This record gives sequence, structure tokens and C-alpha cells, in this order.
Amino acid sequence: MLSERLIDRAASFLEPRVRRTPVELSPDLSERLGVPVWLKLENLQITGSFKIRGAWFACAELEREGVRELATCSAGNHGEGVAWAARDLGIRATIFVPKSVDAAKLEAMRALGANVETSAFDGYDDTERWALGETDRRGLPFLSAYDDDRVMAGNGGSVALEIAGQVPDATTFVMPVGGGGHSAGFVFATAARLPEAQFVLCQHEHSPALAQSLERGEAVTELPGIETLASGLEGGLGARTFEVLRPHALGFALVSEAEIRGAMRWMAARHQYLIEGSAAAGIAACFQKGFPTPKGPTVVFISGRNIALETLRGVLCEHES
Repeated sequence: MLSERLIDRAASFLEPRVRRTPVELSPDLSERLGVPVWLKLENLQITGSFKIRGAWFACAELEREGVRELATCSAGNHGEGVAWAARDLGIRATIFVPKSVDAAKLEAMRALGANVETSAFDGYDDTERWALGETDRRGLPFLSAYDDDRVMAGNGGSVALEIAGQVPDATTFVMPVGGGGHSAGFVFATAARLPEAQFVLCQHEHSPALAQSLERGEAVTELPGIETLASGLEGGLGARTFEVLRPHALGFALVSEAEIRGAMRWMAARHQYLIEGSAAAGIAACFQKGFPTPKGPTVVFISGRNIALETLRGVLCEHES
């Protein structure tokens, strides 16, 4: 089970292997929200995303247990992390991806030596269902991109410990949510240290799995696929991640595709960073009129930068109405 001990073990494993990514003050967001606002720049992480953390730790734990070949399903960033870890550990990895996977992420996974197989589906949940069938047929262990305690400990837990050292007075934390592998680990680790912490979890308005799960009282693990640049936010929530998140007081922000694209342009203009769609969700939320009033200094999680050049060019060249 997810625990402080598991998070500490993940952090110790990752400390010499991944980057301790910087935090950067955002003057514009600080003025807008009335408190110091810091950006946690996991877009500067190895493989261009925080997902290397959970993938590497989980793969290393599996390798220690004797696993020499495994499979996973990914919208891209987790797959890159697994491919990197597999190469480092000397194990074989098969990564199942949606048909709509970003071209840059697909190329990166293959360049790292992974066997990448593309589904006939655009949506993540349909692809994962197919991947689980293929994995079972081939007799391979399957590593979830989010619904795994080791992934939660690495993805969210290790980041939470870093931020506690970098911005020790932060009380409000803003982050994107897809399957919940980062948010669950982060909320668990932070709430244990800071019970009064405020969390604002950001989802795509057309794929609000966490909000729906809390409303229903059970995990909404599958949702119809949507067309979006924020592929990491598309699809259902993990059953295990939901059980970790549900006891905590959580704030929400549902962001639109247009708001995500605008936040990507703002990040390039104001901070000179190129980020992917999922990473822009927290920024987009901060600009909404209904954004919750922060309790104090705030950290916005920037999750990754992996996006095809042509896609990025199209976003940056758009004219806002």
C-alpha cells in the first residue's frame, strides 16, 4: 500500500537518478492571485516529464522481484519513462499507445529501444482495455501508468518531498489530474506533513473523472475518448488513486481546450518555456474567474514538455479572440 515509508524509498532511489527540478517565481500569477506563486518545472525533467519518476522506481522494484519483461499502456510520457527505465535496467518493455499518441512521444519511446504497439483507438481507456487483453494473452506483467502504489510514490510522493524543501511555506498546490498517479501520491505525502494544505486539482472539462468519482462515491475508471492536446488528462481515474484521494478536501478546476492552448502560449511568452497541453492545465485554472482564493504561497505543477513541433507551432501561431 501507499505509505510514507514507500515514498521515502522511492525518493531515495530517485535522488541520484533524476533531476531535482527547479521552482521559479511567476510575477504575473503572483500579482493575479495575491500570493507568491511558484512553478515546479518538471518540464525540465529527464525525458521531459515527471513520469520518469514513477516509471523508473516501479520498474526497478519489479526487476528486483525477478521481472525481466513487462508491458504498460501510455498516452506517451509514462511510456517514455518505462522505456528509459527498461534500457537502464536491462529488461524488455512493450508499450501500448493510443492511435492519437503525440508523434514526438512515439518517436522518443522507440528511440529508447522499447517495443511500441499502436492501438486502433484514439482514446486511452479503449487502448488500455485492448492492452490488458494483449498482456494477458502474452503472459506479461502489466504496469499501470497511474493505478499502482509504486508509481504514486515516485510520481507524486517524491515531487511533494522536493517541493517541501524548495518552498517550505507553500500551502496551496495546483496540479493537473488524469488517472491520478501524481495527484494521489502528492496529496498523500503533503497532507501527512501539512494537514491544512489546499489542493486544486485541474481536469479537462470533457473528461472530469475525479469530479464524477467523488460525486458518485466510486471511481469512474473509464470515460469516452476526447480529442485534446492534453492527452494525459483524458480518460478515467484509477480505482486505487481514488481511494487515496477521496478522504481529503479537494478543490477543482475544469479547464477548456481553448484555455489550455492559451496557457501554453502564456507560458512561452511570460516564462519562455514550451510545454505540452496537460502541463498547461494548472496555469489555465489560475486565470479562471472562479479560481479558489489561495490560503498562502502557491505552487503550480508543470508536468511536461513533450509535444510534436508541428502541433506546438499551430498553438503558438493561433490568435486569441
